[in-house]
Amino acid sequence: MRTYPFKLVNVFAESHFGGNPLAAFPQADGLSDEEMQQIATQFNLSETVFAFRSQNAVADLRIFTPAYELPLAGHPTLGCAYVLQQQQNLPEQFVLNTPAKAVRLCGKNAKMEMAITGYTIQASKAKVTELANALGLSESDISPTAYWLNSGSPQLLLQLKNHISLERIKVDFAQLAQICQQDNGRTAIYVWYEQDDTIFSRFFYGDNGVMLEDSGTGSACANLGAYFLSQGKFPLIRQIHQGDQMGRANRLSLRLDEQQTIYVGGNVIEVGEGNFKLP
Repeated sequence: MRTYPFKLVNVFAESHFGGNPLAAFPQADGLSDEEMQQIATQFNLSETVFAFRSQNAVADLRIFTPAYELPLAGHPTLGCAYVLQQQQNLPEQFVLNTPAKAVRLCGKNAKMEMAITGYTIQASKAKVTELANALGLSESDISPTAYWLNSGSPQLLLQLKNHISLERIKVDFAQLAQICQQDNGRTAIYVWYEQDDTIFSRFFYGDNGVMLEDSGTGSACANLGAYFLSQGKFPLIRQIHQGDQMGRANRLSLRLDEQQTIYVGGNVIEVGEGNFKLP
């Protein structure tokens, strides 16, 4: 019988039961792709992360949803960084590899921040009518164009014109899937509304034919930073509110510097640990 230790942490958490839950396996060497996918399915969290020994970084990360692997995701990277820093007594700054790119991390106490560079942006082919119908909103509630951003994980971003529409969203899975398929993209959309220095947001994604909502999405926060960079809005600091509609408040920090580096951060709280057994 093989055993693999894991930690349960809440990322972007302001309280013990806030944030986005994560299972992190800090010593995953020996696990196969199939086993990692099965473990992620067993935990049934939005993501599970596995850390492997690396030739040129603290660790090489693999990140799985219950259905598939992701090239990069924010809360698994930050949560695993916290676990590794605590276990290995790492310095404040270190590097983790993801399938998408190397990510610089900075951690002090319970606050972790990752640095992302580089992105692509492309307008969606979807018309404003299609976007409104997919979200159950009126055309006057949304911006006329949605954009695909990719700073590590490609997602569709759409700005809302008022806070009330954020609460009223009712996603039509089939219509959103059609929009994303015609753009050759994953069925996922990040909607956001800006008020002064605060962003209020929600993230919806398709998984095994079902529409789900994520309580705290670091990769989408990074993509929002990329969108601001594309608009020439930097340096910039914003606080991101996400997950409130789910009763699971997440608070993310977004920072852009003069060199167009995207920084995404949040608090990490450890809530459990154990050993996963495999034959």
